[in-house]
Formats: sequence, structure tokens, C-alpha cells
Amino acid sequence: MNWIAEQKKKYSLRVFGKKVKKVRFPHDFVDITHAKRIGLIININMFTSKDLIVMTDYMTRLEDSGKQILLIELNFKRGTEAMFSDTSNTVFVNPMHISWLGFPSREALLKINKYESDILINLDNSNMMTSRYICGLSNAKTRAGFYEEGYEDFYELMIEAPADLKLKSMLAAFEDYLNMLKK
Repeated sequence: MNWIAEQKKKYSLRVFGKKVKKVRFPHDFVDITHAKRIGLIININMFTSKDLIVMTDYMTRLEDSGKQILLIELNFKRGTEAMFSDTSNTVFVNPMHISWLGFPSREALLKINKYESDILINLDNSNMMTSRYICGLSNAKTRAGFYEEGYEDFYELMIEAPADLKLKSMLAAFEDYLNMLKK
């Protein structure tokens, strides 16, 4: 990482930390069987077309079990369109909706928090700050994501996973841990 990128990251973390301290929502542990509303953050650039089929099947399975799904679709390529635009509960974030620090627009964050998720699962493990910012300022009762040093305060559940883990395995791991909560 070059010096400018490193300074930008430090500054964005400082700004992010200040915002999180100002905005506090009550968080708790909600297991996936009792959750009624589940939010999923995915970075489209990380997944193959087969992975997107796995994601669609997973969302369908959750909806069939009576859960409402909010999909937060991140795409960091300029001029991109939403892949899941036909879904009514979708928030699409692309470079037009992201500040120079990697923070999503206020409108996107308001739409996400209006949904009032019981669980918000962050499946984005890229270097971008966007998904971490969404989790840190989310009003979801339980926020789950991959372990990353320095972000422990922004999640109720963090799992450590290898970088080459497939989407199906990621979803299964999160579901296993979320089933263990509050039993």
C-alpha cells in the first residue's frame, strides 16, 4: 500500500470512528431461526456467475422459511447496473453513491436502516470501507462479518475465514454460527 492510500485509510477510519460514536443503536444477539428480517451485503465483483446463483438460491430458501430479505449490492466498477434490480428489497451502491473515503451515500444508509434488520451479514471482504461503514452505522440487532482487526466494535459476530473460501461455504459458516446464538 502506498503512502497516500495508507493516509487515506487512517483518515477514513478516524472519521468513521467518530461517526459511530455519535450514532449508537441497541444491538443484541439474534439467532437466524428467530430473525424475521435479514440483510445481506454482497460485493458483486468478488463472485462468479455460479456464486450469484448460489446467492439467489440462498435468498429464496430464506424467503421460503418466512424471512424478509434486504440485499445490499455493492459494485465498485464505474457505470455498472444492479444485478438484482428486480428484487423489491435491494439497495444498490456503486461509485456514484460512494464518497472519496469509501462511505456510501446518506440516502443508501437511510434506506438500509429503514428496513430494521434483525441480522445483517457482511459477505464483502474486499479492502473497500463501504460495507464496514454500513455495518458500523447499521441499526441491525446482530451484525455479522469476517474478522478484521480494528473492526471488532462494529460487529456482534465475526468469523475468521480463509481468503479462498467459496460463497456456499461462507453462507454455511455464518448460518452455523448464527444458529448457535441465544440457545
